[in-house]
Amino acid sequence: MTMSMATFFFIQDLAEQCMFVRMAKIDLKKCLTSDNSGLDRPYFFLQTLVIALGNISKILWPRKKYERRGVVLRTFLEIKDDSALKSRDLRNLFEHFDEKADDWFATEERQRFSDRAVGSTEGWIIPTEKERLRVFVPETWTMTCLGQDYELGAAIQAAYELYEKIQDKIGQPGKKVQPLPGEFDD
Repeated sequence: MTMSMATFFFIQDLAEQCMFVRMAKIDLKKCLTSDNSGLDRPYFFLQTLVIALGNISKILWPRKKYERRGVVLRTFLEIKDDSALKSRDLRNLFEHFDEKADDWFATEERQRFSDRAVGSTEGWIIPTEKERLRVFVPETWTMTCLGQDYELGAAIQAAYELYEKIQDKIGQPGKKVQPLPGEFDD
């Protein structure tokens, strides 16, 4: 198959976004095991991860005007339409969180709230589920925003697989992608 310059560009961009997912996951894991990371660093890396996953989705499933590009890329890269990379729901929530938070606060009188929590909420009494804006549970790679759960693990795995596929198709076929430092440390 002869590849257009535009297709090559978007495949390179996909590879870069997949690499951003990998780097953000590594850095997020590192800062979660650090005693002095606070909440800013985990949410910085979490946002980077979510935005990169959203960018992959936008490239592969673009708006109607650019639909042909998405079809060409998904066909070339053998990506199914039910891929975990397709959803942009969490990315859209991050992108428009100000509006969602406005609506959330307007729905009822709030006496308290919790935002940007990290860790399992099992057994929490305060804040209640209705009082939590954003919670990241690293054990399950689940992000809960305004009561909606978003599973990140399948999308992260799909980004890893996409990166491998890109390397096989246009990089160095048969050569295994080397892990980044700290990528699989537990």
